Parts: sequence; structure tokens; C-alpha cells
Amino acid sequence: MNFQEMQNRLSQSKEIAVISRNAEIDGVICHIMGMVRRDDHTLQLLILEYDEAYREKLESAEISVLTASPGEALTNRMEQRGDRNLRPALRFSNVKKVCFGDLELTTNESSNGKCGTEQWDKVALFTQFLLKGWNPVGLGTRDIGAMFLTSLTFVGTYDAIPAFAAEVPIRFAMGRDSTCHLVEMPVSLTVGSEYPDKLYFTDKISGERHWVQINRVTLCDMWAEMAKTFADPRLKEQVSPEELARSKADFEKRFAGMCYPVIEYECEEDISLQFYSQGWLNAEPIHKNSGMSFLMKTDKSIGKLGLKLKADIIQEPVPADTICIEAELFQYNRVSEAEDIVIA
Repeated sequence: MNFQEMQNRLSQSKEIAVISRNAEIDGVICHIMGMVRRDDHTLQLLILEYDEAYREKLESAEISVLTASPGEALTNRMEQRGDRNLRPALRFSNVKKVCFGDLELTTNESSNGKCGTEQWDKVALFTQFLLKGWNPVGLGTRDIGAMFLTSLTFVGTYDAIPAFAAEVPIRFAMGRDSTCHLVEMPVSLTVGSEYPDKLYFTDKISGERHWVQINRVTLCDMWAEMAKTFADPRLKEQVSPEELARSKADFEKRFAGMCYPVIEYECEEDISLQFYSQGWLNAEPIHKNSGMSFLMKTDKSIGKLGLKLKADIIQEPVPADTICIEAELFQYNRVSEAEDIVIA
């Protein structure tokens, strides 16, 4: 950092309108700082979010690092659960529109970043707001290092910050949101077997109960599928014969004689499932410079219960003669329309 960089960053804010309005949403303090017009004539709304539970997790993680047993192994399960990847609860990541009374602004971009004294650009921004009369009510004695700044950028360009009545409620129209829910339920999968009954599973955090109807479990020969791709004449027009031969040989070496388990299932409309093998979950991660994952589509669109047929592929190859797979229904993802947020 140098003074020229600091001066350039400070000059990006051409106009500031302080709002200073607070709300607590599901335990997260959400503070509407205000609006800023940038030197490129874009308009942004700035929101500070403080999650006390996240701050406590940070402290616990620091203690765990100090007290951890030497050589304690990280597993794929821990990595997938995010045991060592702390995430705050951010409430404004999926905003479609912001309404200040009759003034309606449509977002085209949102970003968020952690605050802290080492984030000098944010410290400079906070200073600019403080000099404009900003009062960070409810946050004055909180740890800045546990706060996140969300920036909502609005569609269009602006020669001035639009006028709005300071006392009107602010309505945030939210878009569709996907949330991940931990299950970790062991399940034995048998290739070619019948599954006459629904399986019921429980959200490990909320205790909410759901169901899945497995239609069938099959093994997908990914080498056979990719052989069709390698035989496509269009591919030969895009890569050289040498590159094609190398890719084909590498893929055959890695996947010939191996298959991927595919689970076809029905469940609630807004839910999708993620299965892993127990062996992989309990193994140590192997990080490579390159990775490959596959998505599966079902041959049929409707399952035995008359609902949409979905599919998940266990991203770990098994021998082609595999019959039984000790797996886990590890998590489910739910997509839903989030309720609007109104800050009075």
C-alpha cells in the first residue's frame, strides 16, 4: 500500500448518503450504513452484518488450534461439513430489489467481504461515513473483525444519489435461495435391488423430518460414456490427434473397469440429495491440481410415485462388479423463495 493507492481508493466515493438503520434478523445484527455513488456513476447500498455466533466460533477455532492433538487428521467428512471452514450467516446475499417507499432500485451485483483493521480500504470507507455523521448504532463496541460488509450495486448509472424519505421502511425483495442441511444417515445401497418403501431422514440441526423414495441404484460405466465423446468427429476438429490420444489414454487408465454408483430417487420438490460412500467420508482428503466431477440425468422424467425423478452420483469410482455400497445420505439442499426483509 502507498499514499497514491489510498488516494485513488478514497476518490472512488463521489457522494455519500448516511442511513444508519438497524435490525436483528435471526440473531444477526444488520446495519444499513447508507448509499454511496462511485466515480463511475454506479450506486451502491452498504450493509454491515454482525453474527455473534460466528464470533464465538472464531474464538473456539482459535482455542482448538492451540489445544489440537499433534497430527490430528482431517477427513473428507470434516471437510464437507466445513468443520474448519467457518462461515457467517449473511442475510443480504440474494437481494433482487430494494424499495425505499416509492423508490425502487434493482440490484445487478452483490458482494461481501470481511472487515478488520487490516482491511484498510474498509477502514477508510468507515472513516468517510463517520465524517458524514454516520452513527453505527448497535455496533459501537462490537468486534469489527467479526463483521462483514455487503455491497449491493444497482442497475444503471446515477448523476446523484436518488432522494428518498429517511423515515420510510426499507424493503428488500429476495430471490431464490439454496440452503445446505446436514443429515449423515448411513444407508446400504444395493445395485439392481428393489426399494419398495420410503426412507425417512432427519435434519441434524433442526430435527426436521423428510423422506426419499429410491427407485433404483445402478453403476455408470463412465469410460464407455466418454468413449462416445472421444469418437465424436466434432472433437477431432477442436483438438490435435496427439492431444486427443493423450486424453483418451489418461481417461482409460483412470476409469477403465471402474463405474460410478448412481442413485435415482424421488423426494419433495424443492429438495435434492447428496450421497457419499462411508469409506470416502472417513478417509483423508487427497488434493490434486486437477479434479473431475460428473452430473447425471435420468432416462425417465417421472418416478414410481409419479413425482419428478432425480439422480445423484457418488463421485468415487468402484469396480464394475460391485453390488453393495455402504454409503451415507450426507446432506440435502433446499431451494426456496426467501421472504422479503423489511427494516422499519
